Order: sequence, then C-alpha cells, then structure tokens
Amino acid sequence: MRSMFVMSDRQPETAATRTDRFEEFRADGSPSFGLAFADIGRGLACWRIWLTLAASDIRQKYRGSLLGPLWVTISMLAFTVGIGVVYANLFNVDVHAFLPHVAVGMVAWTLITGLINESCTALTEAEGYLKQIRLPLSLFVCRVVARNLLVLLHHALIVVAVLVWFGVPVSLLDVGLALLALALLALSGYGWGLALACICMRFRDVSQIVATIITGAFFITPVLWKGSFLAEDHPALLLNPFYYLLEILRQPLTTGHSDPVHWLVSGLIALTGLLAGLLTFRAARPRITYWT
Repeated sequence: MRSMFVMSDRQPETAATRTDRFEEFRADGSPSFGLAFADIGRGLACWRIWLTLAASDIRQKYRGSLLGPLWVTISMLAFTVGIGVVYANLFNVDVHAFLPHVAVGMVAWTLITGLINESCTALTEAEGYLKQIRLPLSLFVCRVVARNLLVLLHHALIVVAVLVWFGVPVSLLDVGLALLALALLALSGYGWGLALACICMRFRDVSQIVATIITGAFFITPVLWKGSFLAEDHPALLLNPFYYLLEILRQPLTTGHSDPVHWLVSGLIALTGLLAGLLTFRAARPRITYWT
C-alpha cells in the first residue's frame, strides 16, 4: 500500500513561475503582434508586481530620510510660491490668479516630464531583472507610470493647498475632468513610454537627447507663464504638444472650463503614442534581452 504521506518535490508557484508557463512569453526571434499584445496583457495583469516595484523605488530613494518624498513636495512648493510671486510682479498680473496657474502647471509638468525621462531608462535600469527572471517586458513601463503617479499624490498637496488658500472655486465636475485628464496623461505616458524604453535600450544616447529636448521645451511651454500672453496661433502654443497636455489638467482646476480642442489634440497624442509604442515594442521585444 502506498503511503498516505507522499513527499512532493514540487516547488510553490510564484508570480515568476506563473509567467514562465505562458508560451507566448518565449521569444521566437521574430517580431509578432500576438507576442507583443500577450506581453502587454500579462504586464498589465501583474499589477501587484509593478505597483510593489514602484513603491519600493520611492522607499529606496528616500531611505533614512525623515520626510521622505515630501522633501520634493516642500521644495516644489517653495519654488512655486517664489516664482509665482516674482513673475506676477514682472508680468503685472494678479498673484491670486497667477499662483494657482503656476502651481497646477508645475505639478502637471513634473508628471509629464517624469513619465518621459524615466521611460527612457525603464528597461536599462531593469537589466538585473531581465537577466535573472522571466517577466513581461512591458511590466517595467507600468512600473514607471505607477511610480510617477505615486509621486503625484504627494505633489497634489501643493495644488490643494494653493487652491484652498486663494479660494479658487472647484466643482465636482472640475475634479472629474482633472481625474480624466490624469488618466489620459497616464495612457499617453504608457504608449510613448513603450516606444522610448525600447529605443533607449538599443541606443543609449537617445535618453540624453530626450532630456535636452525636455529642458528646452520647459521654456517655450506656458508652465510659468500664461498662454494668453501670446497670440492663439503662436507656434509656441499651436505646435507645442506639451501645451495641450498641460491645459487639459490645468484648465478645469483654475478656470472652471475646458477647451474641446485641447482634449481632441491630447487624445490624438495618446493614440499616436499607443500606436508608436506597439509598433516599436513589436519590433524590439525579441531582441531586448540581448541588448542588456
């Protein structure tokens, strides 16, 4: 008679081994939309992993600090108040209307640029994981998006404090539009992040080029100044994608209305990013681990 107590050599199943069981994650050496979609689907499904990684990144960065990421929030608050007061006097505008504009603009700009710059290193900083464990490659782009949204929760305190201090009226509809704008920004960041992560994994100098472009774009984008200072058809507004992405988040919170054109252009930017991300990820996915 066989013993009732049979020792099994089967190891406990983990998230990594569950991912290993999926044949679609075994690169066959040729680009495939099916493999790319499967990777993206599994990456999104592993939300516990990328959310844990994102939170761990923030904890590690501020380990040993008393206030942690709140130091960045305090620094941004001081910068926002200082710049808002000085620029309000330079441009001869009412500080009560200008400072909320700058506060929301700075928070939104930090989110947008964080998504772009950190996406460039999403895969390069994950080389250790890529060499040791099989995980969906798109998971590391989700990690970047989640990390920036977690940081945004701290920076949102600045927006709330400024709006309350200056008595800016914000309705539930305005809050809903702002949340919808955040979702659109996150979607856009995910799509463009996939493309940038793959390109920068192959060509490491691209991340420096992107950072330089972002620095220049800061000065021609109405972050610290109002778009109304220029003509509506000025190239700095009309041809600047960052302007539209900023305004869909800033307008509901500071003016109480939204321009449909801004939403339309922002939606096109997000769709273009998703398409570019999918095409780039499809082509690069089978080779990414060989570029580490």
